[in-house]
Amino acid sequence: MWNGFYRYVVSYPKLIVVALLIFTVFCTLQLDKLQWETDARVYLPKGHHAIIYDEIVADTFGVKNSILIAVVNETKGIYNAETLNRVARITEQVANLPGVSAGRVIDVMSLSTASAFVGDDESLGSERVMREVPSTEEGFEQLRNTIQRNADLFVGNIISEDGKVAIIRAKLKEGITNRYSTYWAIKTMLDSERGLDSDWSGGWSDSSEWNDGEWDNSKPAVPSMEKESWPNGMKPDDLEKKISADENGDTLYMAGRPVIEVSSGLSALKDIQVMIPLLCIVLCIMLFLFYRTWRGVLIPMLVISCAVIWTMGTMAFLNVPMYTISTMLPVILVAVGIGDSMHVMSRYYDHVLKDPYGQSSEIVTGVMVQLAPPLITTTITTVIGFLALLFSEMPPFKIFGLFTVLGIVYCWLLSVVLVPAILTMMEPKVGDYLKKKRSLRVHDEDSGVARLLTTWGQYSTQNSKMILTVTLLVLIVSAFGASKMYVNSSWMSDFSKESDVSIANDLINKRMDGAIFLNVVVEGKLPGALKSPELLRKIEGMQQQVEKHLLVGDSISIVDYLKSVNKNLHSGDVAYDRLPDTEAEINESLFLLSMSGRPDELDEVIDYDYRQANISFLIKTDETQSLKEIIAEVNEYVEREMSEFDVKVNLAGSANNSYIWAELLIDSQVMAVVLSKIGILIMAIILFRSIIFGLLTVVPVTITTLVIAGGIGLMGIPLDVSTALAAGVAIGVGVDYAVHYLFKYRLERRNLLKHDAATVESMRSVGKTVVFNAAVVTAGFMVLLASQFPPHVKLGAFVSSYMVVSCIAALVLLPLLLTMINSRRQSKVV
Repeated sequence: MWNGFYRYVVSYPKLIVVALLIFTVFCTLQLDKLQWETDARVYLPKGHHAIIYDEIVADTFGVKNSILIAVVNETKGIYNAETLNRVARITEQVANLPGVSAGRVIDVMSLSTASAFVGDDESLGSERVMREVPSTEEGFEQLRNTIQRNADLFVGNIISEDGKVAIIRAKLKEGITNRYSTYWAIKTMLDSERGLDSDWSGGWSDSSEWNDGEWDNSKPAVPSMEKESWPNGMKPDDLEKKISADENGDTLYMAGRPVIEVSSGLSALKDIQVMIPLLCIVLCIMLFLFYRTWRGVLIPMLVISCAVIWTMGTMAFLNVPMYTISTMLPVILVAVGIGDSMHVMSRYYDHVLKDPYGQSSEIVTGVMVQLAPPLITTTITTVIGFLALLFSEMPPFKIFGLFTVLGIVYCWLLSVVLVPAILTMMEPKVGDYLKKKRSLRVHDEDSGVARLLTTWGQYSTQNSKMILTVTLLVLIVSAFGASKMYVNSSWMSDFSKESDVSIANDLINKRMDGAIFLNVVVEGKLPGALKSPELLRKIEGMQQQVEKHLLVGDSISIVDYLKSVNKNLHSGDVAYDRLPDTEAEINESLFLLSMSGRPDELDEVIDYDYRQANISFLIKTDETQSLKEIIAEVNEYVEREMSEFDVKVNLAGSANNSYIWAELLIDSQVMAVVLSKIGILIMAIILFRSIIFGLLTVVPVTITTLVIAGGIGLMGIPLDVSTALAAGVAIGVGVDYAVHYLFKYRLERRNLLKHDAATVESMRSVGKTVVFNAAVVTAGFMVLLASQFPPHVKLGAFVSSYMVVSCIAALVLLPLLLTMINSRRQSKVV
């Protein structure tokens, strides 16, 4: 079959090259259609209860993700006319942005929109905290007193305790267009406030209406990284500008979950456009060192370049969005996809050295007929490794797995069709380096690498018991370390400590009550259920209990408003800063609240029939380990203190979503790892037609996974997206080493070589190629260590480690296990 196929390939090489070129051009033209999605909630499955309940909470209480704008004045404090005017001005401008949900005054919350209760023993009302910006010391003092009287509602929320930080919280409409475009518009706005002449809006700020939730390709929310597409000659590096105070001493920051999500996507995009060229340069150097010929460099690079273009072009053509995790796809394809073409080039040069005057078509046909079975086997096993991601509950992981599989298939197709076609059109040739057997002498039978591997092959067949003992000790230590693994993911870990996003987020967490919310919704069965003083006291107790956690800044609920009303009805006497004692008094307070015009703030804590209440906790971290502790505290309190009430308690908000995401991450990746190994085992048994060889195929990657997991656990490194993803990459790629070795070993045994001789020959030939392939892939991923995007750094470090351990495991364990099997079967032919 393969002989006939390659006879066709070598007969029509030009036709094949032209056909593949046309498809490459088509895919290239699709790239401008790539879409982005950075909403953290897309990592949860469609229809997941967390998403559904988030939408219910948003509809009932108007709670949405917010962009936070911090106005900081460390010298004068915010109580000066210029700073307060700036707060009011930014608030008004932000409220007018099409992507901001500003149906209510408090949807853009700041000192200029907040309301406070005022009252005495007979009446209660509400008024704006800052109806107009004061211009006198008396006015500033009055504003300060108003805030202090309502400190439980405002301090830590929209103003810092020391009076030096003011916050503007702007709720966003749903949809990626609104998220990105509002980010750009506010960025332009803040630059204008700083006196910088910039326009990041890309035309969006002039639009009267944005397409809610729908991507409009005519106005890309995410600018291209091409120079001409950035306003006023700006470059991607300008995304991170040094934040400094203006003449009045005001410094402006952007924070909040939408800012983190957008910045993460932009940082990944910016970083990958630096890393891919750097990766290609490193691979070119490695290939040149190995082959010392330009064709040995350019042909493999052409394969991976086309594969990346085909994969991303297919994604764009099918209107599949790019997630932050998808930015790792080109890197993985470049580093991993080069393996097949390297095996072809290595075997091609071996044949040319043996028969330098042979016909190109005959040499290529001979090489490809030999390599076709192991190449398709390694492709299938690699594909199975990534296909396991389709069982993940997270849609972005499914998309990532699917298109990685597609990219790997593209790499294989190009390696077995394009490479032979190109080589057929070229004169058989090797570089002077190979002829003179100098330098690394990669393809010389007596090269240093080949001699080392040959020596190891001989040693392993003679010292199997000692090698087995050392291996078992390593496995015991690894198992102990793996037991100490834990999940702790954080979006903030995507940024360096010096980035604007980290600086702004740290400011909010240190000076204010926190940047993300955990919403706890208490739902009664009947209207008026939340008027019960006993239930309200339990809610107050929950707030007090959970706020004891060091990373919980504050909380707000209907309890806080009722306490504030009670205090104002008693002329501000702090002794009455407590819940009313009876249901009648609570009814009276709620009636007065409704007569006072019911401030918009109440809409976020209680529904109109007093059946549902929302308790919002402000959290100072998004690390899932801490969120797990906080959520456990809530659940334990509900179980212990509220089980007697006929109510349901549900969680929502970005903090809850992050926690659920981490739980799904570990469950999905454990399942993916297990399923991939089962799938590889089944396929290997079918392809090798041997249960023993099937088991031998998965042993090295299984041991590698355990060893790396042990190292992660012993070093206290948490499991997150990068570490979890690295395991999938390693299984998909690391299994190739075992497949190539086993194919060669079985071939030598069928050529009637005894076990020892077959082991040495396999080590000398395929073992050498495995080492070089592992070196190239490792070098490729190590390039990511120079990345400015922490997730890419971690991915590079872990995949590089996996590749090294996978290579060692294959070349140590397979000779060991085959020796043990052979000792029982003696010289029986496998």
